[in-house]
Amino acid sequence: MVSATSIAGANILYPNWSRFAILARKGQISLKSSLSEEAWQWIKREGRSVTFVRGERLMTEGEPASHVYAIASGEVKALAESSSGHPVLLALIGPDQTIGVLSALDRGPREFTAVARNNVTAWILNRQQYGRMLTELPLVGAAQLEAVAARFRLSMRMSVERSDELACRISRQLQTMAADTGCRELALTQSELASWVGASREATGRCLARLRVSGAIATHRGGITILSTERLADFQVPHEHARSAAASGSLRSL
Repeated sequence: MVSATSIAGANILYPNWSRFAILARKGQISLKSSLSEEAWQWIKREGRSVTFVRGERLMTEGEPASHVYAIASGEVKALAESSSGHPVLLALIGPDQTIGVLSALDRGPREFTAVARNNVTAWILNRQQYGRMLTELPLVGAAQLEAVAARFRLSMRMSVERSDELACRISRQLQTMAADTGCRELALTQSELASWVGASREATGRCLARLRVSGAIATHRGGITILSTERLADFQVPHEHARSAAASGSLRSL
C-alpha cells in the first residue's frame, strides 16, 4: 500500500485551476514535488539526519523558524489550529518532500504544526544551508519555489471548496490523493479525512458509506481503496451541473 501524501507542489503550474485539477486526476501531471537525486546528495553531504517516533513534533505553529526538514521516510501530518481550538489536518507530507520552506524563505514563524504520523527519518538543514542549496542547485531552487506557489494556490482553492457539498469535496480529495501517490490504496483514516475536508467524523462516515454503496470505494481499518474513479467522479457531476444551472438562472434574472 502506498501512503497518501499532500499536494506539496507541481512540476507544471497552470493558471487555470480547473485544467490543473483535471490533468492531475487523469495522472497527466505530477502533483508531488519530489527532491531530486542531486538534491539528496547535497542534503546528505551538508545536513544531518534526525529521527522521530509516531506522535512526536517536528515543529510547532507560530514558533520561530531556523531550519528545513527533508523527509527521507515515514509521513508527517501538517496541522493548524482552527478558531474553535480544534486541530485541522492540512496535509500529509511524505518521502522526498520538504517541511518548513516558507518560514525559511520569509523568516516568518511556522505556519503549521508538524507531527510524525509514524516513524520518520528526516534530514535537517539550517536556513543558511538551505539558502546555499537553492543558490548552488538552481533547478532544485526553482522546484522548491514552484512547490510554495502551488501550496498557496491550493490553499486558496480549498477555502472556496469548503462550501461545496460534502460528497463532492470528499470525492475530489480522494481522486487528487490517488493521482498524487499513483496508487488507489490510500493509508488514510476516517478522522484524518474528516479533518482534511472540514467536516465531522460522523458526516464523513455517512458520506463514505454512500461512496461504498455506489461501488466507488472500499474502506478498511486505516485505509480507503478507490475501486472506480469514474463512479467517484459521478459524485461531482450533479453538484457542478446544479451550480452551473444556478449561475445561469441568476444571470437570466438580471
